[in-house]
Amino acid sequence: MFANYLCVDFLASADFQTLWYMNGVWIYYLFALFLVPLCQNVSLRRKILLFFLCAAFSVPFFSDIRLMLFSRLPLLFLGICFADYGARHEEIPARLAAALIALSCLGWGLLVYIVKCVPDDRIWASGLYWFPFILIAPGLCIVLSLLAACLDKVSPQIIRGCTFLGGCTLEIYAVHAFAFQVFRDALSDDILYGTDKRWLLLSVLSVLFAVLLARVMARLTAKTQKQPTQQT
Repeated sequence: MFANYLCVDFLASADFQTLWYMNGVWIYYLFALFLVPLCQNVSLRRKILLFFLCAAFSVPFFSDIRLMLFSRLPLLFLGICFADYGARHEEIPARLAAALIALSCLGWGLLVYIVKCVPDDRIWASGLYWFPFILIAPGLCIVLSLLAACLDKVSPQIIRGCTFLGGCTLEIYAVHAFAFQVFRDALSDDILYGTDKRWLLLSVLSVLFAVLLARVMARLTAKTQKQPTQQT
């Protein structure tokens, strides 16, 4: 539990951890500190070289469950590259957008083929579940942005809801980590994380309780801040 809250449980263990992605947050931030300056104002050749260097970090973790964390480094670098591009260009050219969407469709097709035709143990050992998202993610982001533009009328409500949830992230993580730690042993070992109805119900209840906890803590904080003012 202590390692879980420090976000090092997945890195320190060879076993699968429910909240493994929280270990990735600080690792990705750490890599971003170096990758962002290296990505700015450099040639395409250097960006390609950096991309393959990020991919090389996955090699030592082949046949290791922690590959699911380090296999996402190339995708992190792509995100940094697109952020750098967006800072210098207001729009993505239509041809580039179409090419990225086509690559995304190709990536989805590749992922479906892998899931259906490649043995599951080989998929996990070689990261074939995650590497196709290098093709999928950029085009998917463009499609989602187009859908968001179509929902422009309700965007204030969506932003307001996301802002509210963003203010509850600490409570959501704390409750989520505790609930999953307590109930994971009570659930059968052959459950696929994130798809079983019991895990979905546990996730929803954890978020609802975390939101309630955040509101209670906000009111208590507001009361404690008002008390010194009233006394003076």
